[in-house]
Amino acid sequence: MSYCALIRTFNSAGTLPETLASLERQSVPPLRHVFVDSGSSDGTPALFPPGSVSHRYVGAAFNYSEALNQGIGFVDTPYVLVVSSHTSLANEQAIGFALDLLARDDRLGAAYFLLGSPGPFSYERVDGESFHGFNGVWNTCALYRTALLKRRGFRPEVFSAEDQEWSRWLFETEGLGIARISGGGMIYDSPLRYPLSKWLREYLAVAMYAKPSLLGWRAIARVAGRVVKPRSTVRARWFNAVLFAYFTHHRLRGSRRQPGDGLAPCDAASERRMIASTFAPASLQVSPSTLAAACRERDAKSGTATTASSSAASSCGEGGA
Repeated sequence: MSYCALIRTFNSAGTLPETLASLERQSVPPLRHVFVDSGSSDGTPALFPPGSVSHRYVGAAFNYSEALNQGIGFVDTPYVLVVSSHTSLANEQAIGFALDLLARDDRLGAAYFLLGSPGPFSYERVDGESFHGFNGVWNTCALYRTALLKRRGFRPEVFSAEDQEWSRWLFETEGLGIARISGGGMIYDSPLRYPLSKWLREYLAVAMYAKPSLLGWRAIARVAGRVVKPRSTVRARWFNAVLFAYFTHHRLRGSRRQPGDGLAPCDAASERRMIASTFAPASLQVSPSTLAAACRERDAKSGTATTASSSAASSCGEGGA
């Protein structure tokens, strides 16, 4: 049951040593490491173990999904561990447990670890019925069947939460499940604090690509409830207010056309202005072409026609996020 560890790096010298050390301490260490580096300037590549594959990311602009897809091309083992350069596993039996799960149950396509202390292992099976948009595989530390990732990699146009969108594909197309493992002692030690703009991007991407039911009126009502929830923090209120305003805007537009859940056929230019200027910081950086592509896919599935303005149509030629 051999596997490669696939790690994307960028100025990761402060955290990568512990990531590598924790993998070497595993009862089943990786057969090989595959690194996709996107231009580190702090000596990160010098930390790669001997015999590793070191690939310099190819592309005009960095795209995380594309970085992983490029790395997958170098993997020749039955399994691949996608792991962040900020992640370590305190339980030395963690990878062995996940490998054994996948080897024993061919109805599982992947397994991933939850944050928490090391302890007795347990796992929950997630499938299409129990998937709520955020409990699919996590690329923070996830073990995949390599053949599945080679058959269908991560979609570069999915501007965030690419792992959740892939999970939806696994459930709907392959009919397989995912194991959600507790007890591995996963530690995520990123030096960067997640800004609210990142969480907004992830929620928006999940709603667009992984779980369209999040855009239903009941889901929107729950978001509104969190805005006025007693003892809620200012940060949480602002976050949910942005989601409520954005999703309500789309549903009202959609109700003027036809009933049904999901985002309405959209004008990509106005989408961009709304996200970047009206409600959320410009750091969201969801490009018009990305939004237009998402709208076209959504409209095709719902049988509606996208009514984009000429300015929106021309924006489809711009680069992605």
